[in-house]
Amino acid sequence: MSTSTTEVGASARAEATTPTLRAMAKRWRFWLILAAIAVIGLLIVALASGTGGGTGAPYSITNAAPEGSKALAEVLRQQGVDVVQADTLREARAAMDAAPGATLAFADPYGLLSDKRLAEAAELSDRVVLFLPAFDELRAFAPDVSSAGAPRDTDGVEAECSVPAAQRAGSIIGGGRSYRAPAGGDTELCFRASDDAFYLVQDDTPNGTVTVLGAADVLSNDGITGAGNAALALGLLGEADTLVWYVPTADDVEADGPADITSLTPDWVTPVLVLVVFTFIAAAVWRGRRLGALVVENLPVTVRSRETMEGRARLYARAGARTHALDSLRIGTITRLSKVLGLARNATVDEVISSIAAVLPARPLGDIQAVLVAATPANEADLVSYSDRLLELEDAVTRAVRP
Repeated sequence: MSTSTTEVGASARAEATTPTLRAMAKRWRFWLILAAIAVIGLLIVALASGTGGGTGAPYSITNAAPEGSKALAEVLRQQGVDVVQADTLREARAAMDAAPGATLAFADPYGLLSDKRLAEAAELSDRVVLFLPAFDELRAFAPDVSSAGAPRDTDGVEAECSVPAAQRAGSIIGGGRSYRAPAGGDTELCFRASDDAFYLVQDDTPNGTVTVLGAADVLSNDGITGAGNAALALGLLGEADTLVWYVPTADDVEADGPADITSLTPDWVTPVLVLVVFTFIAAAVWRGRRLGALVVENLPVTVRSRETMEGRARLYARAGARTHALDSLRIGTITRLSKVLGLARNATVDEVISSIAAVLPARPLGDIQAVLVAATPANEADLVSYSDRLLELEDAVTRAVRP
């Protein structure tokens, strides 16, 4: 009767039930809420960065940051100039076709356009204003103009030329780049930055008039209010009724590498692969084993500790691992001695040796260290000898502590 009751109780304790979906959701509620908050936060940040201030590129008329040019574009619109943003060469060409005679404002700060596309951009308009152009842009738009490096004078630079916009500005706050060109003819050199370098160079080319502007503060939201910067920018860019503002983007980059695998495979491959993946996941969830609670189960046989010890000893003997076998004996001896000496569980070997030396003052410290740590058995006889010495040391400590 008693045995039957015990078996029934054990069976009841061993019973395990698979947790329901509600129980699992309750268990992981905190982490699910935290993940949801993180996802919502990322969505808010993505939306804010995508719609808040426009692109963060320099000279962008949608960039309200200090290095952007949104303020200049808004003032031009207030003065009746139709400012059209073009992000690609195709958009710039369409805008120029829609408004013949428009001014083209061009800047390629990241060097995205190839030489071929730069040559095409140079033919879009007969009135072009270049913002801090590099070597490739100068070669395409104004071959007679070259870069002169960093300017020397930056504050209160006088115009000293006959360009109407420069004369109205009077002086500007420079910074950025300076340029040089052969004097004479129809070339205008304004705002001297050093001996033969200028912030503004206006040159007549076969395609029309090209104005090279190297003063970065004239265009930026942060510096346009300094000195005559605003007057110069509005005079150069507001001559025509329409201004096409073209700053190339990544869409203008020409792909010149090998074709990728997506362009070589048929259109139906990707949907089929996605369907196969979802089918595999659904099948795994449907037919997979649901994990329940752990059940403690007794082994069907009993393994005596002596058998385990002898089996491990045979393995050590077969491999000739005498030092490994002695270290196993030492670990057991040190563990038992630390308990006998009343040391903490995390006591080090040095602390155990010191305590043994204090308990057995007649025994040399070097002998204790050799037995517990330093000595290395050279053969089987040494292993047996050190094993006996470990037993003798443990007995001596036990008798000294517990007489």
